[in-house]
Amino acid sequence: MDLIPFIDVIEKQKLNVEGVKVIRRGRELACHRWVPEQRRNVFSVSKSFASIAVGMAIDDGKLRLSDKVTRFFTRDESDPRWDSLTLEQLLTMNMGHGEFTRPAGIKEALSYELIRDPGTSFLYDNTCTFLASAMLSAATGFKLRDFLIDRLFNHLGISDPPWGESEDGYTIGATGLFLTTSEMALFGKFLLQRGNWEGTQLVSASWIDAATRTQVPTRLQNKPDYNLGYGYQFWICRHGAYRCDGRDGQFIVVLPALDTVIAINSDEEKAEPILWAVWDCILPALQI
Repeated sequence: MDLIPFIDVIEKQKLNVEGVKVIRRGRELACHRWVPEQRRNVFSVSKSFASIAVGMAIDDGKLRLSDKVTRFFTRDESDPRWDSLTLEQLLTMNMGHGEFTRPAGIKEALSYELIRDPGTSFLYDNTCTFLASAMLSAATGFKLRDFLIDRLFNHLGISDPPWGESEDGYTIGATGLFLTTSEMALFGKFLLQRGNWEGTQLVSASWIDAATRTQVPTRLQNKPDYNLGYGYQFWICRHGAYRCDGRDGQFIVVLPALDTVIAINSDEEKAEPILWAVWDCILPALQI
């Protein structure tokens, strides 16, 4: 596969992409690097890994989508909105916050005011993923990162990846996972295989299917890859694809119909043009 059209667009627009890897039918089809491969913070791509951990805990009977936050954590003051908030509403970014938040720990997360009824309004927010991570820890006795070491990372050959923690010792979940482009591509391959890895079903295929289809509308104007809905910590995008999406141009794009994964690491504030270059330059080559 020829990546030259993609490379030309990236370089012409001076987009600070670090590396790209394309996997098709389980094998590396193409790759290119602008800088040597090394682990970097993949930011909100971390959220999709958190989703897989939650799916595994649900498979184990440790969690349910209907579980309420207050099953595991008690606020200083009771509030009807907080009392009704469920794990599913966290996973779909329907908590009821009024603005994006980054809590330092559980106490701060539980202190936020919910200005809308949970489940009624999408707002992308790190607190949702952090609380889901904390619920998983309370239910399983493991930090989210540690839970995934034997359940996912070791299977995929991702050795002991760093993942940041809150001040009270929970895996942040929403961000802070450090991976290489190649490791992101392995995760994409796992997703493409609907949770199966080398003959072992690590998480139920039904969880992958549910997590990667639209669960809530997003309706973000003038953002064609952000207004097609949100799953359980995955973005739904054009061309029958879904993706993991992190700040500064971290992408894992999964195209089930084409049996293809595209992984990209970047250090670029203008991230959307990188995704557009995938559609304009890589997708046509896959459709030949």
